[in-house]
Amino acid sequence: MDDKIIVYTTFQDPLEANIVMTRLKDAGFNCFLSGESTAGLRTFFDPSISGIQLHVFENEADEISKFLADDVIL
Repeated sequence: MDDKIIVYTTFQDPLEANIVMTRLKDAGFNCFLSGESTAGLRTFFDPSISGIQLHVFENEADEISKFLADDVIL
């Protein structure tokens, strides 16, 4: 099985990124964030390469999309 890790989405708000990551982890998904330390510098970078990235396993992406679509908190 291919366990490729992908960037699922990018956030500009650290709080939102951490809430989504926590909801996914609580639901049993494996995920992590990157770019939190540079998020405050985003005004100096191109928005397409800055922000906080949520990484997930590619084979869980569809299931994560369904979970987040049904999540009443978001």
